[in-house]
Amino acid sequence: MKNTFTTVEVASGVRVCSYETDRFTTGRISFNIAVPLDPNSVSNNTMIPFILNRSTKEYPSYLELNKKLASLYGATLTPSVAKYGDSLVLRIAMSMIGNKFSFDDEDILLSCAKLLFDVIFSPNVSGDAFLESEVEAERRLAIERLITEKNDKRRYALNRMIEEMFAGEPYASNVLGTEEGIASVTCESLYSAYKAAITSGRIQVNIAGSVDATAVADLLSSYLDSIERNPVMLFTSVQYEADEPRRVEEELVVNQGKLVMGFRAGMMDESDYPKIKVMCDLFGGGTYSRLFSVVREQMSLCYYCSARVFKNKGFIVVQSGIENENAETAIVEIQNQLKYVAENATEDDLMMSKRSIIDTSKTVCDTPEDIDGWLFSQIMDDEIETPEQHAERINAITLDEVKEAAAAVTLDTIYLLIGKEEVE
Repeated sequence: MKNTFTTVEVASGVRVCSYETDRFTTGRISFNIAVPLDPNSVSNNTMIPFILNRSTKEYPSYLELNKKLASLYGATLTPSVAKYGDSLVLRIAMSMIGNKFSFDDEDILLSCAKLLFDVIFSPNVSGDAFLESEVEAERRLAIERLITEKNDKRRYALNRMIEEMFAGEPYASNVLGTEEGIASVTCESLYSAYKAAITSGRIQVNIAGSVDATAVADLLSSYLDSIERNPVMLFTSVQYEADEPRRVEEELVVNQGKLVMGFRAGMMDESDYPKIKVMCDLFGGGTYSRLFSVVREQMSLCYYCSARVFKNKGFIVVQSGIENENAETAIVEIQNQLKYVAENATEDDLMMSKRSIIDTSKTVCDTPEDIDGWLFSQIMDDEIETPEQHAERINAITLDEVKEAAAAVTLDTIYLLIGKEEVE
C-alpha cells in the first residue's frame, strides 16, 4: 500500500521502518544502531560510522567505494552520530534517485540497500583490526569535528550546560568523544567497539521511497544470519523535578554572550510528552511564543531566544544570545514568561501553538529526509506513531493540561557564557 508507514520486525532488537511512496524523485535509507552512551567507550563508538564509510571488503578504498556509488546513479553515504537519551545512535544514511528514473527498471533502492549493508557488515579489516591508515585519518578528522564544534559558541554553550546539568550521568558525555579519548583509539579497540555494536545494539533501518519493506527486511535478515546477537537493554533515567538550581559562568572571547537555561520538564512518561510539547511551543516556539514576542521583541533583551523540549531525556532548554549587561534581567524575564504560561495562557494562545505543531506534522512526508528524521525520533519506541496520530494527540490537549505542564517545570541549571574582548 502506497503512502503508508509500515514496520517489519526482523529479529530481536532489529526492525525495518518504512514509508512507501512513488511521489519523490529520490529515495532514502538509513542504518541506525543504538548503544549505551558510556563515557568510557564513546570515543571509540563515535568513530564507527565514519570508519565504515571509508571502504568495504569488496571496495577496499575510498575511491573504489565512491566509484560504486557513482554507478548507482550518484548515490551518497553520510555517516553521523546522535545522542538519544542515555544512548548513542550510530547512523549511516544513503540517498539515491527514485526507482522510476532508473534504466531497465532496476530497483535502485534495493541495490543501494545491499551496498549499505555491505558497508555495515563487511568492513575492510585485517584480522581483528581496522586498517591503521584509515584509523589514523579518522582520528584526525574526529578531533577536527570536536574543534569545529567548540568554535560554534552557540553549540558549545548548549553542550556546557548539558555537562553541568547532567554531571555524573552518561548523558553529560559529548557524542563526539574527547580529544584524549580519540587519541587513544587503536585499530583493535575500534574493531572491538564495532563488533559489540553489531552484536548487541538496537538496530533500526529507515526507508523512504518506492520500495518493498519486506524485501529490504529479508535482505537484512540474510546479513544477520551469521551474527550471534545478544541485544543489550537500553534505559534512560529521567528526573521529574530539579533540586536547588545551579549557576555556572564562563568567560571567553566572543562578540555575543550566551545564556542557556536547563529546566526539568516534569515528565513522568511518554504520555506526558504531547502537553509538554504544546506548552514548550507556547513558551518559546514560534513568533507567537512568549520568549520571542516578549523577551526578544518587546523587551529587546536577546538577539534570539527560544525553548526546546528534549523528549528522550525529559528536559527543556532555553537558548539565547545576549549582551552581558542584559543577562540578569533576561534570566528573570524568561522565568516570568514560563509563569505566565502556567497562570495566564489563553485559549487563543493554545490554538496558535496547536495549529503550528499540527501544520508542521503535516510536512513530515514532504521529503525522504524528513521521513527518515521522523522515524529516527522514535527509534526507542515500541511502536511507530504516524504524523496523523501525533496530530490527533496534540489536538486533544486542553488549556488546563498546558498550564499544569508549565507549573510542573523547574529550573535546574543556568549557564552563562560571558563575552569579553581579546586582550592585545
